[in-house]
Amino acid sequence: MTLKPADAKLLRAALGRRSRTELRRLFKLARAHPDKTLLAAALPPRRTATKPKGDPLVRELEQTLKPIMGPAQEKADLLIEHIVKKYKRKLAYEPRGLADATRQLRTKFSDDQISAGAKSLVMHLSKLYGGSDGVV
Repeated sequence: MTLKPADAKLLRAALGRRSRTELRRLFKLARAHPDKTLLAAALPPRRTATKPKGDPLVRELEQTLKPIMGPAQEKADLLIEHIVKKYKRKLAYEPRGLADATRQLRTKFSDDQISAGAKSLVMHLSKLYGGSDGVV
């Protein structure tokens, strides 16, 4: 069996100036392993797009509200209720989590007010429930 001239040219270009022993090792590898394995070893891994960093206020709220035991939705509900009482405003928000609560609260309050509200919530709950490691 002979190679077509185009295939021979492609083979020469791909293998470059390798010695005969290196070529034998390459051909032996090609015979021993399936194409998928060889391509995975030869080609660089695909880069996945880096995830954009989240909102810094949301990360701060997560850290501040970490002592409160419970899902993020309950923490968000507690935060909204506390901020409503603290600033004496009527809000009809039903957040699905801290990020959603932050988005909704930003329409009426500044980031500093939201952050202060989260800190005062944790302080309030620690006073109510004895200041243990887990607040609620």
